Amino acid sequence: MKLRQDFSPSIRNILFDMGNVLIDLDVKRTLDAFGRLGIGGFDLKDIHPYTTGFFLEYELGNLSSGAFIRAIREKYDCSRITDEMLWDAWNALLLDADMARFELLEEVGRDYRIFVLSNTNAEHIEYVKREFRQASGGREFESYFEKCFYSQDLHLRKPDVRIYREAIRQAGIVPEETLFIDDNACNLPGALDAGLQTYHLTGGEKIFDLFR
Repeated sequence: MKLRQDFSPSIRNILFDMGNVLIDLDVKRTLDAFGRLGIGGFDLKDIHPYTTGFFLEYELGNLSSGAFIRAIREKYDCSRITDEMLWDAWNALLLDADMARFELLEEVGRDYRIFVLSNTNAEHIEYVKREFRQASGGREFESYFEKCFYSQDLHLRKPDVRIYREAIRQAGIVPEETLFIDDNACNLPGALDAGLQTYHLTGGEKIFDLFR
């Protein structure tokens, strides 16, 4: 499955963002779920895409999952709230996988080396893997990709140019031959600085629209 003709014919590799590119997000669901637990005082953008405070530290892999939960408990009155309730609220933003996108990726992977580069955290990764395994009848999320690069593993996050350079280094790819696809425009300048070609997935577009 080839990219549309308006993309450069030099592209041999594709780096996909995960949230709202491969797996849809609704951050308000998590904000609302926390609100029902009496936890508030932060904004949508504190969680995604800019990420602040202990949300940021968790996404950078500087907090373990246990430490993340303790940080929430230290900031808010959670004495009557179980860890499971907190995790359910945290995972609420992740929507069900659209398996048709992964059928497409199966085809795309025959013509390109494909990777994931995502700002994410340990719990969300495990949740996506677990739910995807169930939805796919046992297939692993990561099996569609040559390698998945996560901010929490690299201790870097987009749009820091260093995360793109590290992904390029580990993947052994030529940046000028690589397309990076992300739904957040703020993540594109760093990718361009690293020498990648970029595409902003926006205006209701889905990855289906990029291929022919």
